[in-house]
Amino acid sequence: MRVAPASGMMRITRVPGTDGVARLSIEGRLAEAEVTELATSCEAYLAARHPLLLDLSGVTFVDAQALGLLHAVAQRGAVLTGCSPFLREMLGGPQGEAE
Repeated sequence: MRVAPASGMMRITRVPGTDGVARLSIEGRLAEAEVTELATSCEAYLAARHPLLLDLSGVTFVDAQALGLLHAVAQRGAVLTGCSPFLREMLGGPQGEAE
């Protein structure tokens, strides 16, 4: 499943798996409207207590609002993987990183 917001600046791809973990591959810029779109996608899984893994290896930009969202979903149990060294530093180090 691919979800692309109207702005076309970010893409969320549901990566199929058989282990019961929801894997979302995020590509592009995480800013403004895209943050809301990602928050909605994450909330659908987290509210149902479904294990969630976000692959951020395709993310090219993160604004302050997106950084706050990533912190929040990690606090709620989402695993963040594929973070660039810069993004990992902004998120406070290796915690949440599943590589």
